[in-house]
Amino acid sequence: MPYVALLHSHVSSWIIGIILFVLALVFLKSGKMKGLKITQMILRVFYIIIFLTGVALLLEINFAAYATVKALLAFGLIYVMEMILVRGSKGTLDAGKAKSFGASFLVLLVAVLYLGYGKPF
Repeated sequence: MPYVALLHSHVSSWIIGIILFVLALVFLKSGKMKGLKITQMILRVFYIIIFLTGVALLLEINFAAYATVKALLAFGLIYVMEMILVRGSKGTLDAGKAKSFGASFLVLLVAVLYLGYGKPF
């Protein structure tokens, strides 16, 4: 697959993933567990797509150090997104953990966006 097609697939998957994450948070806050579970499953499919297109992009640019750091931060972002939803649905996300996970989410999101759009590969 050409580099540009991989890049567009990767970026589109991230956009859809962030939208699904926000939608899942809305379902979580409103107590609609069935909608949350469905959204979470769709989001997990997009995690896989994001991961696979990201690895393919890394292979295209021969694992450049800059891109590898971004990939590790993106992997951490996906982990934080999943932990927010899983712990929130189980009821084990107290106020302190919610603040730390929320801050981690924002810091990692800004870092991934900066590294993704700050320097072209």
